[in-house]
Amino acid sequence: MSKEKNDLTLKIFAFTIAIVLWGYVMSIENPDISKEYRNITLTLNNTDELDRQNLIVMEPKEVTISVKVTGRKSDMANFSPDLIKAQADLSGYGEGKKKVPVNVSLNQFNNIKIVNYEPKEILFTFDKLITREKAVTIKTSGELESGYVLGDITTKSGSILLKGPRTWVNQVSEAVAVVDITGMKDDNSKTAVIQLIDDQGNDVRGVEKEPNTVDVDTSIFRTVNVPIELKTENQLPDQYEITNITINPRTVTLKGDKNIVNLRSIQTKAIDINSLIENTTQTVELELPPNVSLLNPNEKITISLNIEEISTRVLEYTLEDIDMLNLDTDLIIDKEHSQEPIYLTVKGNSEVVEKLNKEDLGLYLDLLNLNEGIHEVLLGFNAPAGITVKEITPQPMELKLTKH
Repeated sequence: MSKEKNDLTLKIFAFTIAIVLWGYVMSIENPDISKEYRNITLTLNNTDELDRQNLIVMEPKEVTISVKVTGRKSDMANFSPDLIKAQADLSGYGEGKKKVPVNVSLNQFNNIKIVNYEPKEILFTFDKLITREKAVTIKTSGELESGYVLGDITTKSGSILLKGPRTWVNQVSEAVAVVDITGMKDDNSKTAVIQLIDDQGNDVRGVEKEPNTVDVDTSIFRTVNVPIELKTENQLPDQYEITNITINPRTVTLKGDKNIVNLRSIQTKAIDINSLIENTTQTVELELPPNVSLLNPNEKITISLNIEEISTRVLEYTLEDIDMLNLDTDLIIDKEHSQEPIYLTVKGNSEVVEKLNKEDLGLYLDLLNLNEGIHEVLLGFNAPAGITVKEITPQPMELKLTKH
């Protein structure tokens, strides 16, 4: 082997030894180290693609991941987690729950490597942005004073537009505007804020509404309770007579403007009295003044009448048929002085009148404190129920009292 070859071999060997020694020294003085960085924010790409599809990310709202990197100690000393780029591409996904891969890369520092990162994919919930019309429900709070009642509640617009994620919009059970009526005595207009609530009565947030408020017109009525009077037309035949009238209910509560307080009673609409002969119980309507109505529009007014066939009868009596009350024991009645018959004309239910006996009327003369002589005394009677004494002839009677 020539001297030149030996020298070259020695040089190569020496260089190799130097490299090995350098690597050994470097592994001791500047070793490879690893470090894990947490809470690295995930950047969402192509969100404009979601906008074009009217999609929105419902969950998660903010995503972070953990990334583990490795490199030489000297390089790692100058490394910052800001150089870690974590991304997720949201293009190409539709409504619902979707798993989206996570991509992680490093800016600069080519000699630093990514060892691992977690999670590798994220479960996103995508929801459709929708618009829906919703009727507005008007509710009241507070109470009116006694004698007042709430009338109609109206709005210029009975509905609003809801806009938001389908899930949240579907949670809206009612769009409610609450009007405080405490102390109201006259018609009123107020602007009420519209609230969106779910079927549990909780507020629904995250849904836009247009408009946010609604103008509410509230009418207030005054109330009165008045008696009902029956109004009839035409006349019953002579042989018939109304003996009893029942109106149910006897009073009714009405509502109207403030002038209603001057109302003292209310009449029924005129009813033909002859129609009651066969149908003695009927439903009637009220003759209501303008701008006055029933507080309870479903309230029924009924009348019940007792209509009887009436007849008259003349009963003839003598002095012996009459009871003498309180006659002084020293006096007697001169019966020859009062020989005229006594006639009583009675009126009542035909059947009762027909069965009536003379004794049923209980005729009497009260002679209390009367002395001897001629006196005019009113004839008294005790007519049974349903019988009316129309006429007594003669009345008063002339009696002559004499001593025994």
